[in-house]
Parts: sequence; C-alpha cells; structure tokens
Amino acid sequence: MRYGTKQRLAALVLTALLGFGTAQAQEPVSERDDFYLAVNGPTLEEKKIEPTEPSWSWFKEQSLKNTKILEQELHEIAAKEGSYAKGTPEQKIADLYRCAVDMERRDATARQHLQDVLAPVRQAGTTDELTQALLQVREVSGASVFVDYTADRMPDSLRYAARIVPAGTILSKYELEKEPQPGAWQAYKKYIADVLTEAGCPEEEAVRQAKAIFAMERSWAPVMLSSEERNDFAVLNTMYTRKEIEAFMPHMDGRRLLSSWKLTKEKKLFLADAAYLQKLDEAYVQDNLPLLKSYAVFRIMDGFAPYADRRLRDLQRSYTQYRFGIEKSRSDEETASRMVQALLPYEFGQIYMKDHCSPDAVRDVTAMIDEIRGVYRERLLKNDWLDEDTKKEAVGKLDALRVFVGGPAADDKPIIEDMPDVVSEGDGGDLLRNIMHNAVLVQGQVHRLIGTDFDPDKWYAFQPQDVNAAYIPANNSITIPAGILNPPFYSPDASYGANLGGIGVVIGHEISHAFDPNGSQYDKDGNMKNWWTAGDYAMFQQKAAAFAPYYSRYEVAEGLYENGALVANEAIADCGGLSVATEIAGGDEAALRDLYRNFAAIFASKMTPQLLLQSVQTDPHPIMQARVNGALSATDSFYEAYDVEDGDGMYVAPEERVKLW
Repeated sequence: MRYGTKQRLAALVLTALLGFGTAQAQEPVSERDDFYLAVNGPTLEEKKIEPTEPSWSWFKEQSLKNTKILEQELHEIAAKEGSYAKGTPEQKIADLYRCAVDMERRDATARQHLQDVLAPVRQAGTTDELTQALLQVREVSGASVFVDYTADRMPDSLRYAARIVPAGTILSKYELEKEPQPGAWQAYKKYIADVLTEAGCPEEEAVRQAKAIFAMERSWAPVMLSSEERNDFAVLNTMYTRKEIEAFMPHMDGRRLLSSWKLTKEKKLFLADAAYLQKLDEAYVQDNLPLLKSYAVFRIMDGFAPYADRRLRDLQRSYTQYRFGIEKSRSDEETASRMVQALLPYEFGQIYMKDHCSPDAVRDVTAMIDEIRGVYRERLLKNDWLDEDTKKEAVGKLDALRVFVGGPAADDKPIIEDMPDVVSEGDGGDLLRNIMHNAVLVQGQVHRLIGTDFDPDKWYAFQPQDVNAAYIPANNSITIPAGILNPPFYSPDASYGANLGGIGVVIGHEISHAFDPNGSQYDKDGNMKNWWTAGDYAMFQQKAAAFAPYYSRYEVAEGLYENGALVANEAIADCGGLSVATEIAGGDEAALRDLYRNFAAIFASKMTPQLLLQSVQTDPHPIMQARVNGALSATDSFYEAYDVEDGDGMYVAPEERVKLW
C-alpha cells in the first residue's frame, strides 16, 4: 500500500476529533484522500461523547434510543408494581426494577449477603478447605473465582459438552503487560485495596495484598490467550479428556472439582487456554493461602459490586470511569433501568418487537438477503480458483444458510432464562439476593444442557432491540435484529443505494463470515469439518493472509496502528459485503455513490483515548478510517465512482488491493 502524507495528515486531524487535542477549523478533506473523514467530518465535529459514555457511534446512538424506548415501557410497567401474576414478564420487570432502584434497601442488605458468602473463604485454613469454600460460594451465590464451566455445542455433533473456563482478570492481557497510561497500574492497585478495605481488611494489609494480587495477575499475563487466539475458532474448540483436565489442576484438585460439578461422565471437555489454567493452578499452593483468600474476596466483591450497596458500587464505578475515560456517572434511576433491561433481555425484546419490528421492514430486508445470497451463489459458481468439488460444498453451505430477521417468535424462548425467579421486596427480596439466587438457577440450566442436543432452528444471536448482526457457524445462520433496522442502517425512505451501503453491506458482511478463516472450518450443518480440497484451501489461506498486513498500515490515531492480524476476519467480511453490494448496484453511478457514502457513514465513531487503545488491542473489528477506507480502497468500482488516481490518499495499487470473495 502506498501510504502517503495526505493519509497521515488526515489521521492527525482525526486525532483532534477524538479528543487527543483541541480541534481547529480544518480545510475540507477530499473524498479521494480520506473518504471516511470527508463523509464524516461534519458529523464528528457535531457529535459529542456523552459524559456518561466512553464513545459515540451510530450503533451506540441507535442503541441508546432503543434503551430509552424500553425505559418508557419499563416505567409504565413499574407503575403497576404488585398487580402482576408471579413469573410473568411484567412481574419480573416491575419487582426487579424496584429492587434495583431502592438504594436504601440495597445499603441495608447487601453487605450481610456478601459477608455470608465470604465467611467460608475467610475460615479456610488450607488450600483444600479453600477449594471446598469456593465450591460452597458457587452453590449459594453462583460466583466463581479461579475456574468454572459452561456448555457448548460439540464441534462434530449436536451434543452439548462442558466447557472449562478459567477465570479471566479484570485488566486485559495487554493492560497487565504494559501500563496503558501513566498511573493506570497504581489506580488498579488502589481499587483492589479499597475493595479489600470495604471487605474488612485493615488498610495497611489491604495495600500489601493489593500489590501481591497485581503481581500475581501480571505473572499470568504471558500465558493468557492473545486477542487473535481468543477469536480463533480452532483454538476455542480445543478439547481434552477428563483425565487431562484433571491433570492440569493438581493443586486445585481437578478430580474433586469435576466430581463436585457432576462432570464425571464427560469423556471430552472444551478448554481453550490450558496453559493459563495450569498457571492459575501453580499459584494455588499453601504458601500462597493468604494471597489466594484475599484474591477470592476481591473478585467476589468486585463481581457483585454493581448490585451491592452504594459504597461498593461507587468504588467500582469510579474505577471503571477512570479506566475508560468516562467523565460522569449515570443517575441511580438510569442505572437501574439499564441494569434491568440487561438482566431481562428476552422479556424486553418481546416488548420491543410489539411496536418496533415492522413486518414490511422484515420482508424488505429478507428479500435483500435473498438477493445478496443469489449474488454470492453466482460468484461461487463462477469462481476461477475453486475446483468443482469445493464449489459444490460452498454452494451447498450457502443454500443451507438459516436466516433470522427481526426477532424470535413468541414461543421461541431462550435455552437459558436469565432471571427465572425474581423475588419481590414484599416477599423478602432485594437486588443482590435476586442476583445470587438467579445465578444459581442459571447454573442449573447450563448443567442440564450437557448431554442434550443443540437445536439449530432456534434464534440465538442478540435480542430484537440490539443494534448489531451476526453469523453463527454452529447452525450456519445469519441474524439481523429489528434494532438495526433504523437509520442510517436502513430506512424505507432511503435510496436503494443508501440501504445497500447500510444494511446491505451488513448482510453481505455476515454471509461472508461463513467463508472467512473461522467460518470456513464449518460445513452446512454447523460441524467443524474440512470440506475443502487441499489445493483450494491453500489458495484460500494465501488470499486471506494478505488482509493482515494490508490493514496493519492504517493509522487510527497518531502513532497507533490497526492490528491487522486481529481484525482480518472482520475485514474479509467487510470487503466481501461491500463487493457484493457494489455488484448489485451495477453501473448506476448515483446508487454507487449513495452506497459508498452510507457505508462510510454507518461506521462513524468517536472514542475516548483509553477505549481507543483497548479497542485496537482487543476488538476484532477494524475501526474508523481503517474499516471504511481499507474496504473502499480495495474495491475497484470505488475508484471509478470518485475518480481516485495514483497520488490520492485513497489510492492503493491494483496488485496490493486485497480480495477474497
């Protein structure tokens, strides 16, 4: 890629818009030099990051609109608290909101709940006793500290198997390895010490334990999965025998843990990060008992902090605001509303669908999916580097693609009910008690999945109110929720080109995931199965490998470059979706211009410097200029639509333009 001065200057202008400095009036940016900034510059100057948020984007703005819509519904339901039958969505919403917003009751009850949960941890005199204590904590509160399990579909059958999940750390691998900003590590240690002090630890001892906890977590960082590994389905689907899993945890007594969890019949279990689990186990020795107990107290207190009393909640909130560059806390009422919506997503999804899931929009978008799938089919059949056997498998997978638009049917309930039993204040309930009680119930639901079969015909990805979309390889499906069927992504009043550049590219993006380096490992039935000929797969890998260095050259802020290896799969999907939308627009110059402008517009975003750095380190999606300009500069028709020539900032030599599908 020829990366010239014009591109670098545009990156510096964007730096000012992100908040790294004060933006001055800028000369208009040419569409041929930086299309992202040319289209989005006025929007980025106008839009402000709300003081309670770490970012702004159209995805975020529409999500907040949907949240406000549901908040109004929540208040109408809550006004009739006490009138609903037990177990109905309205009863759960009204009673949970009352528990969440009643700060006096939270202040009066939360600490006793936490003390009761922590008591066996504090009483442990050996690591064996600590293991038993942590099992007891899990049984009564749903909390885990070092390791837990969930259930996932087997890679080669519909059967659910157990997935062993070593507990993550609050800071990412990258934050532990390199201080993200001056004072960040000290702020984290202070937060740990403050939480331990709130738990009853003497202040001086809390400071000493906080330092030791941070040192222990830093020692784990080198063996943590990288962001690239966390997004590699081959890594995530690694399986071990039960005996191998037990052997990874000699100090934590793996056999005892699996037996206590009733996983003794499992022959193979998922475990993505065996080295990390072994590292955790190495620390689990008698000499470290005081440290391990302090760590358990800290993680349990931190995990329940959002639902606890004001002092503990505000400790966590203040630290989170510092970590992400957030300026201001939300009000108690807004916090409670968002919390209840997050805890009861299915119930609010059904409410959202009643008035915000237009049948006409669903039909229109479904027809667009059919059109885009048809273009993909023709492309696969005409592909000049796949042999006939691979083409047949690829087309079969495309034809078998399940499509979900809008939201789940009323009888298509989630396999896990998030809050099955909300206890009202009148019946002795409070927020933290409800959280712990329902976490235990959810664990039971998860356990009962193991050994049963995955249903490929259910709605799994996102809720109707979510502003997002997904491809799920396990059932070879795409999901387009109703929440994203709003401007600028989609509008019945928008031009065809604009809708192609919005929801059309999103649809093509998700379909492309079926044939990216992750999705390509799955067949039409959602099994991890190699359906490629050796030569075709080698060519596929060669073409896919070009995306990482291509995207790594994009500077998203001064001195901060996109991580091409991390974002390659999403970049492949972006380029695939944009390419198909371009083909549908054909030679219609007006439609193409609308398409490209709206593609650029939907990805306009602003972030705090703290979030921007974390996004580059951990988010598998390209961001800002890298996402928009990277895909457009790889699209031949874009050059014709905007007369882009060698020497322009958007120009990439034809031989350097990445293409897969």
